[in-house]
Amino acid sequence: MNYNFLKIEKPEKLEDIDILSGRSLKISSSVEKAVDRILKEVEANGDRAILKFCKKFDRFDAKDINNIKVKSKEIELASKKVKKTFPDLVEALEVSYKNIKEYHNAQFKKEAGSWTIKPGKGKEIGQILLPLERVGVYIPGGRYIYPSSVLMTVVPAMVAGVKEIVICTPPQPDGSLNQILLYLCGRLKIKEVYKIGGAQAIAALTYGTESIKKVDKIAGPGNIYVTTAKKKVFGDVGIDSLAGPSDVAILADDSASPSFIAADMISQAEHDPDSRSILLSSSPDIAKKVIEKIYGHLDILLKEYGARVNMEVILKSLKKNCKIIFIKEKDRLVEICNMIAPEHLEIMVKDAKKVLKKIKNAGAIFIGEYCPVAVGDYIGGTNHVIPTNGNTRFSSPLSVYDFLKRSSVTFYNEDALRKEKKFIEILSEFEGLFAHESSVKIRFKK
Repeated sequence: MNYNFLKIEKPEKLEDIDILSGRSLKISSSVEKAVDRILKEVEANGDRAILKFCKKFDRFDAKDINNIKVKSKEIELASKKVKKTFPDLVEALEVSYKNIKEYHNAQFKKEAGSWTIKPGKGKEIGQILLPLERVGVYIPGGRYIYPSSVLMTVVPAMVAGVKEIVICTPPQPDGSLNQILLYLCGRLKIKEVYKIGGAQAIAALTYGTESIKKVDKIAGPGNIYVTTAKKKVFGDVGIDSLAGPSDVAILADDSASPSFIAADMISQAEHDPDSRSILLSSSPDIAKKVIEKIYGHLDILLKEYGARVNMEVILKSLKKNCKIIFIKEKDRLVEICNMIAPEHLEIMVKDAKKVLKKIKNAGAIFIGEYCPVAVGDYIGGTNHVIPTNGNTRFSSPLSVYDFLKRSSVTFYNEDALRKEKKFIEILSEFEGLFAHESSVKIRFKK
């Protein structure tokens, strides 16, 4: 096919780069109103509302709330079938699980943990580290299932020591769930799985119903209705993040392979029409060759995979959100990269370690020509639930830390309080909180 939709951009000023603006999460008023109605109705009517919305949105007429919860027999049968029918997939999932668990175990060991210090006679202060009690994981489902997302959300919670992990996922109209998902639930020993999708699942996990106990935190990606619901319930429940379109930035010099870069940009475009693929190159020759390779790889994909590859999505993404930027100075490219604050960053330059030290904002960083984003998506072990929309400026990938909480602990004996009593009195009186002052004084009245 003849393609001609990419060009090399050579911006003179940062404000000329349109990828640096307009990335905030945009929610239409119609979505807002629909989600508000669902949340309020589930909070007020519980199970009855869940059954109503499952029928309306998931097209699953459950009749009874007991049909919403997955039976242990369903998981057992699916596990046996999947092991027999998909042995290669099971092997790949086992390797992925092992690597993800190993990484998050190491992450957990590096956490500061519980500790105390004794800064003076008669007093002790510190913190205790505790896992969350109950976590809800939302898994997009229906026609498609992403086993990697199940592992990425559930394994860190398991490693952190969360006692109760609940999964909500939309079913097929006949009430069935994907067999691979059920296999993973069995493998990960998840005992609570509900056939609920959309904003109604987020509402059920947040407020609870007669049959579903509410959770402390919700993790996992979803569509705009799920994301909007998570945004609205934050405060009543914890959430991991608000997912937007995925993105990748690739830093490359004249040592990089144009073919590899092109393949990685196309793989990013495959996610969604709004996905962003950005090349930041210090070599005009590489930039030019990458464009040529992108066009060539598109034809190769069609020839190799035919209708199985979603070429419509890939082309929409590349035409709308693919940027090829050339600036000779590497430091300037790094500056742009830090302003983009990409979800994924690939570094394909000769002095990769030197460049890495200058990176301030990036979610997941992949170094070298043989480390595409696909490694992190599936098998590397690091987490692929990463902040989008430039939010890596202030947020981090999902980790065991998201499923842990810290409580501060203070002990004072009588002598320690007497020694510092006057300072509490001075501060509380200045702030006009006289009952605070009194609560200290009363302890020393005869």
